[in-house]
Amino acid sequence: MSTATTWNDPNDCPFCGNELQNPGAGFIDHIEANPDCEEGFETWRSQIADDICGGWSG
Repeated sequence: MSTATTWNDPNDCPFCGNELQNPGAGFIDHIEANPDCEEGFETWRSQIADDICGGWSG
């Protein structure tokens, strides 16, 4: 899976491109059900963690 991620459309998963049920909780449900997307998200999150003042709460 590529670590290059572009979040162009909140209705689609940026890791696999599949349409989400909804852009909020639907993304969380999607990554919980799709290990490759969850791994991509965790990698992305670890790469930007230092860019977020006060850490990541999500």
